[in-house]
Amino acid sequence: MNGTATEGVGYADLLRDTRHMTARAASDLADWLAYLAVDGKADRTLYSYTREVALLLREHPDKTVGEFAASDINAVLALKPDRSRYITRSVFNQFFEWAVLDERIERNPMIGRVPKMRMPKRRPKDIFSREEVAILEALPTPDGQLFSLLFYTGLRRGEARHLRRDHVDLNRERLIVYHGKGDKDRIVPLPIPALKAVADLDLTERLGREDHFWYTRRGDRRLRRDPIGDTTFERWYRTRVSQAGVRYLNPHQTRHSYGQLLREEGFDIEERQVLMGHESIKTTQHYYGRMTVEDVASKMRTVSW
Repeated sequence: MNGTATEGVGYADLLRDTRHMTARAASDLADWLAYLAVDGKADRTLYSYTREVALLLREHPDKTVGEFAASDINAVLALKPDRSRYITRSVFNQFFEWAVLDERIERNPMIGRVPKMRMPKRRPKDIFSREEVAILEALPTPDGQLFSLLFYTGLRRGEARHLRRDHVDLNRERLIVYHGKGDKDRIVPLPIPALKAVADLDLTERLGREDHFWYTRRGDRRLRRDPIGDTTFERWYRTRVSQAGVRYLNPHQTRHSYGQLLREEGFDIEERQVLMGHESIKTTQHYYGRMTVEDVASKMRTVSW
């Protein structure tokens, strides 16, 4: 495969929600992807484009490609996080430009009616981008869900290795880390992506209360009775990152990515300190930055006086 997403798995197979495939514009999306493939686009790029346009098709399953209005597109863009919205807009625009080129529609519905978004300040290069996070989360079960847990809880690798199902309370939406760094326990509130990941694993893996999330293999069986070793965890991590076709960053960078995500979502420095489990706020400031005028301005825009 060209820029493989996973060995033996096509980019389309990585999508968990396939409702877009029954939409009226599904054949247009398929034809566009075929055009891009002939043009030499990598499989992971095709996967990313599919993921974006699929959202538009799921929101409007009864519309043909010629029936989309700017208001439909703006409504879908509003569902995306501020920092990644410009990427989605660009993909939508390419899709409709192709439809014009292929004489499927007369005019791109986005021209002059869908606001252009400025590219946000780039993330540090030593953490995963949102696109890389999405690709790793889309790995087949159970690995995609395990990456979701890493990215949305900030677990250290040792904490992940020892994490058991009875350490997670879905009803109270929290995870308890026992004997973390410094042999300290802490509670981590779980966001929706992490809650969904655990619920998916309950359904597909039939986890017992004392089962560990990370597994070892014996033939076709996944064993979870004991925590996996550090070397086994590293082998699992390297293999899955390679299969996803994203650049290798060491496992601790999933934790740094979590810290950066908290900042982008508007959590202040003290809130990040609590969620990251740092004893000193100086550690949080060193790795994840102090409050800036931009941080405060972002929160001010949400205030209702």
